[in-house]
Amino acid sequence: MPQILELIQDDHELIRNLFDELESNPDTRDVRCITLRRELPGHMYAEEATLYARLRDLVPEEIHRSLEEHDEVRKNLARFERIPLRDDAWIPALRELREVVEAHFATEEGHVFTLAERHLSRDTLFELTETFEREKVEAAQQIAV
Repeated sequence: MPQILELIQDDHELIRNLFDELESNPDTRDVRCITLRRELPGHMYAEEATLYARLRDLVPEEIHRSLEEHDEVRKNLARFERIPLRDDAWIPALRELREVVEAHFATEEGHVFTLAERHLSRDTLFELTETFEREKVEAAQQIAV
């Protein structure tokens, strides 16, 4: 698998682990929420600026669908962030957010990755790696916690 796809998959695992930690360990929720608020939007922005930008003209319908999924994740994240940690609605909102995120990850890993490998050269996918990392760092710095 070309490098950018590996980075995206690594991010997916990191985010899945954050969800696990948020659900199972109340003592670390404050810190994990801050991390999730930084990692998830930064990851989506970096995907949009790199992989999606390269695929947009090649497979427009699929990228449009992925962008819609990102919008849905952002809406769910915004709703989730408004709920206080100690509120009874917090865990159900976390699970709803996770469900939307996991559905997107499944589509991406199962379909978008295949399209990327089919339509983009291996060199292009490797070139996108550095840009992805840079965009993710810049996006994370812009996100107010």
